[in-house]
Amino acid sequence: MNTKNRLLFVYDHKYPHLLRDGLWAALELLKEDFELTKFNLQDRGKNVKIGPMKDFDFILGWGAFNSPVELSFRELKQKSPKTKVGLCIAGNAFPPDNMNLYDVLFYETNWYEDQLKGHKHALHAFGVNTDIFNPWKEAPVIWDYISVGSFSYWKRHESIISKPGTTKMVIGEIQKDNWSESFDIISNLLLAGVAVSDMVYPSKLRNFYNCANKVFIPAEINGGGERAVLEARACGKTVEIADDNPKLQGLLDGPVWDHHYYREQLRRGIVEVL
Repeated sequence: MNTKNRLLFVYDHKYPHLLRDGLWAALELLKEDFELTKFNLQDRGKNVKIGPMKDFDFILGWGAFNSPVELSFRELKQKSPKTKVGLCIAGNAFPPDNMNLYDVLFYETNWYEDQLKGHKHALHAFGVNTDIFNPWKEAPVIWDYISVGSFSYWKRHESIISKPGTTKMVIGEIQKDNWSESFDIISNLLLAGVAVSDMVYPSKLRNFYNCANKVFIPAEINGGGERAVLEARACGKTVEIADDNPKLQGLLDGPVWDHHYYREQLRRGIVEVL
């Protein structure tokens, strides 16, 4: 007889086949604890049925405040206030005044923890997939510097141009809904002699990290980069960040959380409110 609680995970991603990150690995481990169903908001309108909310004991989502996932959760709580809901907070948007509608909030960095002082149940949960991201001792050093992240202005990839060395590479995602911004950045990088690549599978990204002397994540404070910092550190690399980003500064030292830690923190937070 199946006695596992039923967990629904809601996310919003255009390329789910590329998801091999720490959260995805942690969710696979959570299948040992819960009966897990995943639902991608990108599939709405494709006749995807996940059943009524009463079919689940807990609903977990990943997204920034005011993202499609988070806004759908607010609507859900209005319709069904007794539904147990948790959010893995992405991005840096400040929480709404009614953040206590969430039974548990999971944050990634100490910097973001300060934004949740008024919440009844906030818990750290973050980590990278160390089954993929780990040192490759025989890797040749091909790149003096690499940078990782989407080709968007807030990533500030062009900062790599002034870094010392002659071989530099930026691996990122071309914004399919903002081609002009991405190609403006890519053009400037190429003109300066910096190699570029669109998004790659995590196994290949691991090779880029390992073949770099150093990793530079120059994102502004609203530009993400948390996962890239930990992935690079998991590969044994020295990471540099922009001086004006205290959020990422807090990830340069201390533990490199892995997907096992991520799973345990999610499990703990969910069990405590069930």
